[in-house]
Order: sequence, then C-alpha cells, then structure tokens
Amino acid sequence: MTAPSDQDPVQAAVLGPALDARGGISTVNQLWLASAAWGGCEIEFVETMTDQGSPARRSLHMVRQQARFVRRLAGGWRPDVVHVHLSYFTSFYRKLVYIEEALAVGLPVVIHVHAPDLDGFAAARALHAQAMRRAFCRVDRVVVLSHAMAETVRRLAGPEVRIEVIYNPVRVADFGGRPRAASAPPVCLFMGIIGDRKGTFDLARAIPAALEQAPGARFVFGGNGEVDALRTLLDQLGVARSCDVLGWVSGDQKRAAFDQATVYCLPSYHEGLPMSILEAMAGGLPVVSTPIAGIPEAVIDGETGYLVPPGDTAALADRLGSLLSDGAHARALGAAGAARARDCFDVDVVVAQVAALWRTILSERA
Repeated sequence: MTAPSDQDPVQAAVLGPALDARGGISTVNQLWLASAAWGGCEIEFVETMTDQGSPARRSLHMVRQQARFVRRLAGGWRPDVVHVHLSYFTSFYRKLVYIEEALAVGLPVVIHVHAPDLDGFAAARALHAQAMRRAFCRVDRVVVLSHAMAETVRRLAGPEVRIEVIYNPVRVADFGGRPRAASAPPVCLFMGIIGDRKGTFDLARAIPAALEQAPGARFVFGGNGEVDALRTLLDQLGVARSCDVLGWVSGDQKRAAFDQATVYCLPSYHEGLPMSILEAMAGGLPVVSTPIAGIPEAVIDGETGYLVPPGDTAALADRLGSLLSDGAHARALGAAGAARARDCFDVDVVVAQVAALWRTILSERA
C-alpha cells in the first residue's frame, strides 16, 4: 500500500445516527457532509439509528442497518477508513458491533467520542469500563472533543490509546447575520435538553436575581426534555411572564433565536463540547457557562464570556445580570467569541483536520 498524499482521494465511511435525529452528533455530521473543504475525501454516511417512529420501528430500523453493514462487508466493500461517532451506554454498545465488524476485516477505525460523562459510564458497571478500554486500545485513533476529554480517556483506558483532539464544528456564516433592533429588550437564550444535566433549572432559579439587575430582560428556553417541569418551576418562581419556553427548535427558528439573543447561557454539569455554545459564539453572543470538560477551551473566562461553578445560582445570576444590563460589554465579549469561533471551530477548519487525520492513519498503515 502506497502512503497517500494530500491530494489522493480517501474513501471514508462515517457512521452515526440519522441526519434528522435530534442531538449534537447529527448536527456534526450534517455540517461535515455539507463542507467543501475535504480536499479529495469521499464520504459515505452510514446511518445506524433513527429517533423517529415507535420504539418497535426504531429497533427494526437499527437491526436492518446493522445487517446491511454486514452484508456489504461480506460482499467485499472496503472503505479506506471507518469513522464511528458514538456517545455512551446504548450508543456505545450499538456502535461497538460496527467497530468489531470493521476491525475483523482489517479496516482502519476511528472512534469519535461525544459522551458527556465518560467517568459516569465507566463507574456504572465494570463491564462498561472494560469494554471501553478494549475498544479504545484496538482502534487506530480515538478522537475526543477537548484536551480535558483526552486526559479522561488516558486515565480510563491507558496511555497506549492513540488520541486526537478535534473540536466540534460550526458553520460561522450561518449565525449573526441579522442585527437586533435597538429597542428590543435584552434576551438570555438557553438551547439544549431541558433537565438537570444541562443546568436548566439552575438557570431558572437565577432569573429573579438577574431581573433585579436587568429589569425587562427576557429568558428564552429552546429544547426538549422536562419542558413541563420547567414551566412549573418558572410559575413557582413568579418569573413566567419574563420567559418563553419554545420546545424543540431547529433550522430557521433556531437561527432566529440566536439572532434575537443578547447572551447565551448553558450552566451544565456534564458535557463534551456543546454545539450550542459554538453556535452562540459564531453568532457573536457572550456565553455564560461552567468550567467543565471542553467548555473552557471554547469560552475564555472574562474574554468571550464567563464561567461559573455548576450549581452556583448566585454567581450565575450576577454574571447574567451584568451582561443583560450592559449591552456594550456584552457586545465586546461576543465579538471576541465570534473571532475565536472563526479561527478554531469553523467547519472548514475542522474538516481539514479530520481529512489530515485519515491520511495520517493510512500513511501509518502503508
């Protein structure tokens, strides 16, 4: 096998959930497939599951996709590299079958980890830790979303794991195109699965104190999950009139929500590298979040936003209130975040790194 040059085509099979499924992995793959920066790489997307339809339909779809993958390998299909996006628990074991099949026929395999809490996964059962360690040590690369996640993988799976840090992508040009009306009230936006892990209820509890600093501000929540519980809490706190709970949003509605916002807030407890934070930065919004996982590698405290300890609702309210009441300061932090998004996270920057990794792996095997 001859080592590929930067111009040689690479045929890659990229595995992940359906492109219309909810969640960050599908968003990543949508952005990858739409990019023109692959430099000769040819990508075939292999759908592994769907979140549409009844549980029985989803299970049948999963089995059929797995059977199709096996039939193609048995028929001689041999992509140059198999790149598998996975998370943890069900996602990990569903993809582990594909990984084992690809390894069995000698294909180069990349595991791309999006799990928000690998420590929790490993601690839940000894089987999880063993299976993860075995898989990570056998593949050509384990791609992680941050240097913090890389340290976690080394600690859980061992120093022999070959790790590459590649950040999640955002198409910067999709965000920040519509100026806000000068008369519009300041808006704090949250996007994500509504629940404890994302800190949604902490944000809700911070609203009364934030409104003392920024009367008239509005708080917008977009996402699925514990929507009814959030509405109940907002009523109990007496702030429901200052809030909009949108439910799940996507496409133009999602971009409009970013365009209309002043500040983005995601006070999470467990994350990888949240897509919504990168989208907010691309849209020129200052971000208030927590110093966990890969977030501090995106949000620079005091420069592009603020980081507060998870669960510290007083600090959260103070930072939000200060940004919502000082538009000039919010715009300055947001502009710095937009510049960082262009330099580090734009999809064309990221896919060039992925393509380079694939070619490096093929060179190692040549």
